[in-house]
Amino acid sequence: MINSDRIKEILEELGYKLYDKGSYWQSSALYRNGDNQTALQIYKDTGAWKDYVKGTNFMSFKQLIILTLNTNDPDIIKKYLDPSAVTFLATKSKSRDEKIETEEVYPLSLLDNLFPHYKFYNNRGIEDQILKDLKGGLATKGQMYQRFVFPIFNEYGQIHGFSGRDMSGKEGKAKWKHMGRKTNWVYPAFVPINEEPLFEIVDTTSIIIVESIGDCLSLWQRGYRNVLVSFGLDMSSKLMCSLMRFNVSKIYLCFNNDIGKEDNRGMNACVKNFLKLLNFFDKDSIKICLPIKNDFGDMSDQDFIKWKEKMLFIDDNNQIPKIISFAKKLQKENGLPKKLISTLNNLNEEA
Repeated sequence: MINSDRIKEILEELGYKLYDKGSYWQSSALYRNGDNQTALQIYKDTGAWKDYVKGTNFMSFKQLIILTLNTNDPDIIKKYLDPSAVTFLATKSKSRDEKIETEEVYPLSLLDNLFPHYKFYNNRGIEDQILKDLKGGLATKGQMYQRFVFPIFNEYGQIHGFSGRDMSGKEGKAKWKHMGRKTNWVYPAFVPINEEPLFEIVDTTSIIIVESIGDCLSLWQRGYRNVLVSFGLDMSSKLMCSLMRFNVSKIYLCFNNDIGKEDNRGMNACVKNFLKLLNFFDKDSIKICLPIKNDFGDMSDQDFIKWKEKMLFIDDNNQIPKIISFAKKLQKENGLPKKLISTLNNLNEEA
């Protein structure tokens, strides 16, 4: 029987973000692409779990693995349930000296296991060369089975993570799955293009920040390669600090535009990240420029022309009063973290 440490390790490898509640963890239901962080209750000692949003009975840890991977393949499942099993496409390479643990890295040879099947993204208007430049390909086995996988490179040219987009289209399967420490990712800045890190050969005086690799691909297709992916609504400290090393003079926060919804989560996140970035950059160098449609993948060539015009308009106009107003609204609704309130107050005084 696997112990609680291994259960935790497996869950995190599968992409679950765990919230410690004593004898159990809470998490969102990744297997059905849920975002409610309290939906699942998973007991540490056995892995037994229940989906409170769906009202399920308690089920076995094995069943959670099956649902998350969307497979009944016994060889794949065994890789998780066998304590000595090797996971994903390779073994982990960790070194320890009591208190210090180095970040996991993966051999470059793993890229040979990715099949160059590009039809999914070709149908979405993305050219083969872009996918080749990003070293992406279809995984035909392992934890990323039936996902188009993008390797995440660090500044030393090592692979320290993977991000996989589901290709199966099966209901309830999470669209994206990540392996590695997302908080350490600065993607795709260090992807080697002709043996040079991407951001060594790209003009990084301005940077566009987007939520997902899908958004990044759409921007690349239109010639924008000065893009960084946040992998969610919250920019990591690593990502924010990296902006300084790239000689950035202007930052565009371009998260998804939840048009028509009462709560525009993309706009909310952009305002919060704007306030965070004020610790590193001048307020006039940070702009919020959401997509014309819900996300960049939904936009046509004509939409991109309009979006570029929108960027130019924002450059020529002062957004600060609107951002302050929006942030105050978030504060009133208890949607602004306390640590950002003092930043907002200082910004308000300066304005």
